Amino acid sequence: MLAKTEKIRNFSIIAHIDHGKSTLADRILELTNFKNSKQTLERVLDSLALEQEKGITIKLNAVQLYYPPESPEPYVLNLIDTPGHFDFHYEVSRSLATCEGVILLVDAIKGIQAQTLTYYEIARQQELKIIPVINKIDLPHAQIEKVQNQLIELLNCAREDICLISAKTGKNIDLLLEKIIAEIPSPLERKVKS
Repeated sequence: MLAKTEKIRNFSIIAHIDHGKSTLADRILELTNFKNSKQTLERVLDSLALEQEKGITIKLNAVQLYYPPESPEPYVLNLIDTPGHFDFHYEVSRSLATCEGVILLVDAIKGIQAQTLTYYEIARQQELKIIPVINKIDLPHAQIEKVQNQLIELLNCAREDICLISAKTGKNIDLLLEKIIAEIPSPLERKVKS
């Protein structure tokens, strides 16, 4: 399926390890009906045995998705899944160079961590659109307001700019996809601005 350039969104998810990056990727795959998924997907983009065993993303992966999947002319979402561990930050930097935007994913209990700041800085230097997202809002000890305040201070954004999700339950993933389409520029728009 050939898409008009203005309907393409190239993005990645950046996060500290264990903040839910792979789970979020799985929920996005489900909502875009990846491979006609009818059941819950789990760590689909972590295809290496070591990735499955250790629960971390090691190898860069890219997948093309369509949203809404039933539309005759859906948006084409190119999700570039980057390694999650800090040891692979060079690969993350290279991967982000192919994107126009990122989801900055932060755990609702742990908040912003050192790796969050490192990846944020890479995205900022590459002038990518950054969508702040707080994950794990379904957990009983979630500190949503505290983490929102951390993101507001870091990004100088408004509270309503922050998307609140649960990658585990799928809550608000549809709203996040709408935000990706609305806020991340197409490759053409970014090229014109450069």
